[in-house]
Amino acid sequence: MLKASLRPGVVVAGLVAVLVFDLVVGGILGAILGTTIFANRGATPTNTTVTWQNNDTIAHTIETTSDQTPFLNLHAFSLKVAAGQRVQFKLIEPGLYHYYDPKMATWNAADGRVAANKSMPNYPLAMDGVIWVKGAISNLPSATTNRIPPKHDDFQTEFLAINPGSVSWHNFDTDPHFLALVPGWSDVDDQPQAVINPADIGINRIAGTDDVPGGDTIAVIFSKPGLYYYYCPNHAHIDAATHRAEAFKLASEYPIPMEGFILVTDGSPSV
Repeated sequence: MLKASLRPGVVVAGLVAVLVFDLVVGGILGAILGTTIFANRGATPTNTTVTWQNNDTIAHTIETTSDQTPFLNLHAFSLKVAAGQRVQFKLIEPGLYHYYDPKMATWNAADGRVAANKSMPNYPLAMDGVIWVKGAISNLPSATTNRIPPKHDDFQTEFLAINPGSVSWHNFDTDPHFLALVPGWSDVDDQPQAVINPADIGINRIAGTDDVPGGDTIAVIFSKPGLYYYYCPNHAHIDAATHRAEAFKLASEYPIPMEGFILVTDGSPSV
């Protein structure tokens, strides 16, 4: 059995592994990204049992968001775990799984994001999490696009997946936005941890319509497989305790941070 403490995290699930999350009082539910990662280096579908241990004094609900794509939330779940108890679920499809507690956070359908409830602990950080089950995913492109909508301090799509290639962003907003990786995740001396933000992308400015008629477009090359967690430093800062992007209060989508994820596979076909 593999055990991951509730430092917020993406867990990279391994072959026939058992992952254990501890839910603590006022915790962030394995939140987004974490320091304990277990990885299967192979590119085959996995069968991973995830266990959530509720050490909080109240019950929690753990369920995938309604967002679903060929690589996101392919195996939906909704689980209830009483105080002091645990619940398990086996993930059999490779890809990303985005989950949250609907009692502690709200699915914002307009933005396609999880938003923290104002009265909850750790606000404005939401009680949500991401699990990456490694394995081959069919029909991914080698290039894709994202956009920043007018009058919005967020990216239109939170999760993207490609084979090694490029991602382009177009800024339809009036002010400039930036792309940078959230620091504190990659560790070249820890092979499993190294798959999170495995290569730096620098700080990339995307001019808005005030500077460039119609807004600017930039492209970033992602040649190294891994999971990239990025944000806009102009509209969010990094919470030092959790290494998560936290929205500035003046950002238009507050409390939702301006962040996103790019899964870059190794390009192996599924079998």
